[in-house]
Amino acid sequence: MPAGNKGVLLVDWDNLSSAVIKRGHLAERGIVDALWRDATTRCGGHLHYKHMAAVRFDGTITTAMAEHLIDADVVVSLKEQADIHLTVLAMDYLHQGCDHFVLVTGDQDFIPLIRRLLRDGCLVTVVYGDPDRLSPQFRGILTLPGLDSLCIDDIYALRKLPPSTCRDVIGLLELQRRGFILGGRETGERTALLADWRILENEDESRYWALVESVGRKVTRTDAAARDKSGFSPRSMTRTYLDVAPGRFTDLVAVDFVLRRLAARPKGYTLAQLRTGPLQTDDGPRLHRVLDALTGVRLVRKGADDTYAVTVDDLALGYLEPLWRVHAALTMECYRRQRRSIPYRNLTNLVGASGVGQGPDRRAAGRINQVVRYAAAAGVVDAVAVDGERHAITVDSPLTRPIEAAYHELYRAFADRAPSPVPENEILEFMTVRDRTRAEPVFGYDSRDRHRILRVLAQSRALTWRDEKVTVPRTRWGDSGSSSA
Repeated sequence: MPAGNKGVLLVDWDNLSSAVIKRGHLAERGIVDALWRDATTRCGGHLHYKHMAAVRFDGTITTAMAEHLIDADVVVSLKEQADIHLTVLAMDYLHQGCDHFVLVTGDQDFIPLIRRLLRDGCLVTVVYGDPDRLSPQFRGILTLPGLDSLCIDDIYALRKLPPSTCRDVIGLLELQRRGFILGGRETGERTALLADWRILENEDESRYWALVESVGRKVTRTDAAARDKSGFSPRSMTRTYLDVAPGRFTDLVAVDFVLRRLAARPKGYTLAQLRTGPLQTDDGPRLHRVLDALTGVRLVRKGADDTYAVTVDDLALGYLEPLWRVHAALTMECYRRQRRSIPYRNLTNLVGASGVGQGPDRRAAGRINQVVRYAAAAGVVDAVAVDGERHAITVDSPLTRPIEAAYHELYRAFADRAPSPVPENEILEFMTVRDRTRAEPVFGYDSRDRHRILRVLAQSRALTWRDEKVTVPRTRWGDSGSSSA
């Protein structure tokens, strides 16, 4: 096919990258390099205009685009806005006399544009990401005279996603959510569940211990509460917690986000729709790890229509909010009493006073008991012996540091205005603006995340939030970290 005099490259990056990732491959910068080289060759070196449209671009993709002078066109939504934007660009360039268009997409909404370009005598090349995802209508258009089509595999050797390690961590965290303590005596279900989730090859407990050793961390407490004839006395005990290193915590944040998103929509989301929040700029591996972990532990299923949906009813709070709620409630109470701990028997009533999460069952005894057990199993709270009693004490855990950071930042910004309330929208705008330039947000990725922080802190009496007004009063907990950076 002869080269045109003026070439145009238009890439629907979200469509292409989603197709590549769904096939289990990396949507990496090498694809951008290959698209540029192929389009340049097809246009005889006369590739005049180059655009890529997406909601957001990963840093490595942005670098490749800059090197090849490809314009980055940020659009509002994953589908409709990219379609409209790229079509408008194509028509503009058609009217400027461009006669060879390389369209990178598998979206059938581009069919009218393709027909128009062919009708006007242009040479058209279509590059798609997955032949199995093309609609019958799109397949039909690819057979028209004057059109050349190819799969991304024809110009770039796609790389497989690396092996997942997220499932191990989420499997153990799911055990903790169900109240299992890592380590200690086998309860009869622990290894069976891990084997069922294909985290362990079989129910051999030695394999369980090897797993815990690889992803756990051991902490020794000299004042752990041990029951004796007269009550509780301090004893040296070793607890095993998940080693939530930064990389693992990043995956956990993504898991938590996806769980809450899916729990809020019973009919589920597609792979492309899940690429938002912490997964917005993911090039494939993290979303793969997240979905592998959640489907592996049977919390999420993939439907015949390629949508993902939750399989149980108690996931609306995700993995983090229950832990934040217990931690914030206990921390506030300890600072209020100016004591290091409180009687453990009071913890359930403390959390139950305002409840956990939203809805009429937020104070339900079953939910409160489950949340407290989860916090204990995950190492957010621990039991120590104080004057013959079993007391609850907070633990410095990476799982609860986000709520600490969020509270202290709000406290530094708004405590001086107490007791006057602050409009809720001002608080939310403050959160949004402060997170805008951060690589990892403090207040979350969307309005649901920001409302969740306010809800946890309000239920824990760290602030008041009613009638669309927020008051951040002076507290000992706030003052303890008010000067921290």
